[in-house]
Amino acid sequence: MSHEDKKLPDSALQAAFLRHQDSLAPPGPLLGDDDPTVYRTLLESTRAIPWKIDWATMQFVYIGPQIETLLGYAPSTWKTVEDWAARMHPDDREPVVNFCVAQSQAGTDHEADYRALTADGGYVWIRDVVHVVRKENGDVEALIGFMFDISERKRTEERLAELQRELERLSLSDSLTGVGNRRLFDTVIAREWASAAASGKPLSLVMVDIDFFKSYNDYYGHLQGDECLKRIARVLGEAAGPNAFLGRFGGEEFVLVLPETDADDAVRVAERCRTRIADEAIAHLRSPHSQLVTASFGVGTVVPNEGIDIMAFINLTDAQLYQSKDQGRNRISAVDRAGIGGEGFKLQSR
Repeated sequence: MSHEDKKLPDSALQAAFLRHQDSLAPPGPLLGDDDPTVYRTLLESTRAIPWKIDWATMQFVYIGPQIETLLGYAPSTWKTVEDWAARMHPDDREPVVNFCVAQSQAGTDHEADYRALTADGGYVWIRDVVHVVRKENGDVEALIGFMFDISERKRTEERLAELQRELERLSLSDSLTGVGNRRLFDTVIAREWASAAASGKPLSLVMVDIDFFKSYNDYYGHLQGDECLKRIARVLGEAAGPNAFLGRFGGEEFVLVLPETDADDAVRVAERCRTRIADEAIAHLRSPHSQLVTASFGVGTVVPNEGIDIMAFINLTDAQLYQSKDQGRNRISAVDRAGIGGEGFKLQSR
């Protein structure tokens, strides 16, 4: 078996365990009981790797020669359970060893999935199926089992998990700009609202509307309008920084959620966004503002309490945005409700 697929990247998949309620060994005589040679030939001709450990000495009595093909270690190097544990991925070692020892001590058949290290520095996903052999008095005598290479199955599971994550990402992203969509905004604002209510720290919201965007689309066309939206989304993301959530609220409107941000800092973020949009110098011949694309901003800051809910806060911030638009656009209007007793300040700035 080739080792070319064994050096897999770190996986989100973790070791897994299962206890067996019933013995894995069928009742009655087994094929090969009267002829050890036949039994051994059968074991060593399968892809499963048989093994046996003496419980008293914790030494391998036997391990199939297939182990060398799979992991690169000769059967003669598998002497004790320490060799088994040492050839296990460090992230899996402790939980797998603890689980298997506990189940074996209890006399319970079990199985475990883990990453076994290969001699060339990679790893292979193994499913170890273990049967506990007991003496007549119930004491553990030995452990016998089979190792199975389940790497392909794990790769399939990881691909499916990646596809699921991608589907989830797409369901929460705006398909045009790549920023969060309204659904994700609803999730984020609810989470940050609860966090701010618990911590007593301010939460700020910045709503952004591209000025005269209908005129832009009418003059330049919708394809150019889409490019404009993508450029503005990129500029807003860069200006707001990694700690802010940026989403498309709808149409030409965007929203920033700024956790643990007071009113002064929120206004500074909005001003930085306004400046960066100006620096982008996107031509807009039908705009009265230097024939360039500009945006209007509404900023709201609050410490959540019983006096205001999420929707009221969003509407309050949205009202500031429309105030900016009513006063000529390319402006920032802000309201601070973080102070006890209501509005701390109202601000209009160019």
